Amino acid sequence: MTDFETTHGMIDESAQGSIDESAQGMAEASVPEVADKPAQEVAEASVPEVADEPAAFAQGAIVEGAVVRVLVHEVYVDFGYKSEGVLARQEYSEAKIPSLVDVVSAGDRVRAVLMNLGDGDHPPVLSRKAAVDSQTWEELRRRQQDDEVFEVRIASAVKGGLVADIEGLRAFLPASLVDVRFQSNLAPFVGQLEPVVFTELDEQQRRIILSRKRALEIRERAARSSRMTAFSQGQIVEGTVARVTKFGAFVDLGDVDGLLHVSEMSWSRVNRSEDAVRPGDRITVKILRVDPESGKLSLSMKLDHENPWRIAALQFHAGDIVEGTVNRLSSFGAFVEVAPGVEGLVHISQLAQKRVETPADAVSPGERVQVKILEFKPDEERMSLSIREAKKRKERPAAANRNADQHTEIGNTTLGDLFGDVLREKFKL
Repeated sequence: MTDFETTHGMIDESAQGSIDESAQGMAEASVPEVADKPAQEVAEASVPEVADEPAAFAQGAIVEGAVVRVLVHEVYVDFGYKSEGVLARQEYSEAKIPSLVDVVSAGDRVRAVLMNLGDGDHPPVLSRKAAVDSQTWEELRRRQQDDEVFEVRIASAVKGGLVADIEGLRAFLPASLVDVRFQSNLAPFVGQLEPVVFTELDEQQRRIILSRKRALEIRERAARSSRMTAFSQGQIVEGTVARVTKFGAFVDLGDVDGLLHVSEMSWSRVNRSEDAVRPGDRITVKILRVDPESGKLSLSMKLDHENPWRIAALQFHAGDIVEGTVNRLSSFGAFVEVAPGVEGLVHISQLAQKRVETPADAVSPGERVQVKILEFKPDEERMSLSIREAKKRKERPAAANRNADQHTEIGNTTLGDLFGDVLREKFKL
């Protein structure tokens, strides 16, 4: 054995003995300190005061937490670490935000990147805008595909529209898409949570365009559709005339407006909506149609118990000769009202004994005429009339009376009255 090997072996044996003695001493020393303590205290005593940080709090990790304090230029976030993290205004969003107080509230949830853990004198540093990743864009694309209405916080008003923050990204809301009616003053929207939908989403260009206007329309349509469940076809309801147009009136039924067409305002013909209803009028209407998808109601003031065709069914029959008033002319004939609310058509071929080129050649609006009922269908509110047949009917009795008078005269005349002069001439009487 060489001197080196002898010396080395001696060192090893000596060192090993020292290590074994130290280990044994430490083990023996540790037993009395914990033997009489409860298990929980033993467990707590075994945890070092400073341990390696878990991977969840490693630098560059994405963490989530709740905002606990908001200042103008920074917010503090409790993300489960031993100290709160600080999130500076420039790290909150790609959108320029003058004051975090306007857009952040205590309790808001934040997803951010842990930039560094700080030290005893400085808190951990967070960055919300650095947390934008593929997961963020995937969620935004899903919202766009679903045409989802969601809320965003308006960060600032700029020339031409509003700037909003979405998950740390800057989104633009053009002024023309802010409201159903154009809003010239956009300042009141700053700091507000507003409903929006995506109109454009480009990850490559990091371009996001929003529309509050369409979001409001979608919500209103959904609300109207929901309110439609309170109405059914044939239902009789009361409402207030909200506004009048050329083609009818819109009636406020409380939760929704319904359209009352001018043709449904009365059993009689109405030429102008204003002749039947005025804004503010309380009216009773029947629901003709309900369209939940479009949120539209069609209304009528022509109530069944007032239906003049029901009365006419007891009064008129096919073949009757009646008198009426020419209400209006069309290219194919004339419409004649034979009773209030009961109007029939005289086809152009039934206007006169001879052929006419236009209805105006035979009759005029407002003229009183006699007509024959050719066909009567009160259930369908239809009546076919004829002026020509009425005239024929009137002429037949007159001709029959003339013939009867002639027969009477012949019956009272003698042969002498007829042939006396002839006989006297022949026989020289």
